[in-house]
Amino acid sequence: MTSNTPPSQIIEMYRSASKSLSDPSLLRQLQEFFDEKQTLVELLEWIHSRVKFDKGEIARNTDPLKIVRYGRGKCREFSVLFTALCLANGYRARLILDMSDHAWSEIWDSKQMRWVHVDPSEKRVDDPKMYERDWKKNLKEVYAFENGELEDVTEHYRVSA
Repeated sequence: MTSNTPPSQIIEMYRSASKSLSDPSLLRQLQEFFDEKQTLVELLEWIHSRVKFDKGEIARNTDPLKIVRYGRGKCREFSVLFTALCLANGYRARLILDMSDHAWSEIWDSKQMRWVHVDPSEKRVDDPKMYERDWKKNLKEVYAFENGELEDVTEHYRVSA
C-alpha cells in the first residue's frame, strides 16, 4: 500500500484478491506443494522457508503462485499466500486489512466457532490485540475479505474492545 493510493482502490484490490483465492484451479496448483494436509504452523514455516520479508522496494503481488516464485514480500504477500495455502489445505480463511498499513489473515476454528488471528509475516497466532498493545497502533478501520465479501472487524482488534 502506498499513502497516495485511494482507500477505495485498496479495498477493491483486497476484495478482488480474496475472490481470486477461491479459484479451484489455483487451489489445485497450491495443493501440489504438499503431500498431505498441513497445520497452520507448518504452513507458516513453509512460507518463511520460501519467501523472505523484504522492507525494500519489491514487486507487489496478490497472486500466490507469483509470490512463491518471486520469493520476497511484505505483509500483503505473506497474508495473501498464507490465506491461499490455508484454503488449499481445506481451512476456511480470509484476508484482513488494517487500512493504516498492515495485512494478516484469519482462520475459522469450527471447534471454538470463531475466527483466529494469524499474522503470517510475524508468525503470530491468536494474538489479535498485538497491534495496539505491542505496536502502539490506534486501529480505526480493519476489514476482513472472504470470497469478495467485506466485513468490518475493527472492534475485534482494538484493545479497548
